Amino acid sequence: MASQGSLLGADSADSPPSELELKAAFVLNFVRMVKWESVSGEENAELSICALGNSDFGNAVRRVTGGKLIGARSILVKLNPNPDPTHCRVVIVDAAQYPIARQALNVVKNSPVLTIGNGPGLIQMGGMFELLVDGRKVQFDASLEAVRRAGLDVSARLLQLSRNLRKGGNDL
Repeated sequence: MASQGSLLGADSADSPPSELELKAAFVLNFVRMVKWESVSGEENAELSICALGNSDFGNAVRRVTGGKLIGARSILVKLNPNPDPTHCRVVIVDAAQYPIARQALNVVKNSPVLTIGNGPGLIQMGGMFELLVDGRKVQFDASLEAVRRAGLDVSARLLQLSRNLRKGGNDL
């Protein structure tokens, strides 16, 4: 994967990015590695990233994705504690919101909505990606089952880069 500075589009002379900034850059890269054109009606629509709650993670995603485009689509990060597939293309969940995440994940699980959690545990609830810190590196686990259920066209390269690719509900 790209160096930490290039993930953020930063110059190497800048101070090193924080853990949350790195995780936010991963979110942006995940969104870039989905072929959104395969989702009907998505060609020119704004790409909405919905955060279940107000958090430092959601704010970092807002800062890193601000002004960025996916194809011709602008990214909009918004707070939405009750995301639905018609208003959210991506749902991000901070670990602090995991206790309320299961209901939101159930609402979007069979729809083309990318789900990303900040920390372990989201995949067990039906989410697609978990951002983790292992040593001093940000890594991620992925659920192939959740990606397939949503019908998203996610880059095979992204799935190959995961630390653990869970094929079924409880694979580690």
